[in-house]
Amino acid sequence: MSLKKALFEMKESIQSQNIAQSKEDILIELENKYEVPTETLRFYYDHFVFLQTLMENQAEAQEHSKKMNRKWTENEIELMFRYIPERQAEGALNITEILEEVAYLFNRGYQSVNYKYYTLLKNKEKDSFEKPVFSTISEVDVPVLSVAELSTVPSNTNNVDFLEIISGLISNVEQLPGINLVDLLGSLYQLTTLALQNQQVTKQIEHVKETSKQEQETLRQTLLQKERLLVEEKKRNDQLQKEVAKLAKEIAAFNKLGDTAKIKNLKSYNQRLSYLIDTFDQDMQMGS
Repeated sequence: MSLKKALFEMKESIQSQNIAQSKEDILIELENKYEVPTETLRFYYDHFVFLQTLMENQAEAQEHSKKMNRKWTENEIELMFRYIPERQAEGALNITEILEEVAYLFNRGYQSVNYKYYTLLKNKEKDSFEKPVFSTISEVDVPVLSVAELSTVPSNTNNVDFLEIISGLISNVEQLPGINLVDLLGSLYQLTTLALQNQQVTKQIEHVKETSKQEQETLRQTLLQKERLLVEEKKRNDQLQKEVAKLAKEIAAFNKLGDTAKIKNLKSYNQRLSYLIDTFDQDMQMGS
């Protein structure tokens, strides 16, 4: 079943005033084509004919009147509040698209339909609130007279009504020349999108800065460690040069001795040489 397609085609048939088809022919054709009950189609057909006649009479009375200035009729309101739930029952869940369909069927602007729908909806919600009921407690039950409020309605006087703001915005924009509500909201959407993107980029920049800071600290610690190792290595090299110099002096002194003296001092020389080598090995092991 497609109520939308059936009513769109019905509207075109009524506007074209095709005398070749009668009302019943149109209803039967639409019922067979879109599987919409005849009684439902007859309800909309009668209202559309009335609405078409009304618009033609208004057009004759005031040729240059704008659509947005045309007053809403009870006929249109009844149609709107029947069409919307029936479309939702079919599975159409996007209220914006449904209101656009209503605007097409009524030859009205979307902003006008949107404002009227939400204004009436808000008024219905306000009327549905239960009024407070007061009762007096009997003097038999308590020693003093007291009044108890059985039910209360929450006060929202300090809260901004979001729906009222939106409705007022639509009404104001419709009265301002050269301003399109869709373009205005589109621009606002783009601005908020850019703001969110900018916020994300800022977070990414902060993350990069923090990562860079951590990398710099790691590099600094690595350099300090290498500097310490370099100093220690230099100390070991200096110690090595000293030990090598001692060994060279001992060897040179031994070589200057005669053969007899060399034989006589060979044992003590070997002991000193072994001591120097052992000391050198110990220093190297401690340095490593």
